[in-house]
Amino acid sequence: MKAVILIHGPAHGQILTTEVTEGEVLRQGGWSYQLTEDVDDRGRLIARAYMD
Repeated sequence: MKAVILIHGPAHGQILTTEVTEGEVLRQGGWSYQLTEDVDDRGRLIARAYMD
C-alpha cells in the first residue's frame, strides 16, 4: 500500500492509502486526481487534481 497526498481541487491535502500505482486514484465533485511521478517531503506520492 502506498500513501498518496491529493493536491489542488476540493480534496486538497487529503491523504489516501491505495494499491494503485498509476492513473486515477479518486474522482470527486467534477475533479479527478491523477498520480504523478513526484513525491512530497514525507515520501508520499502526489496526485494532482484535474477538472473533468
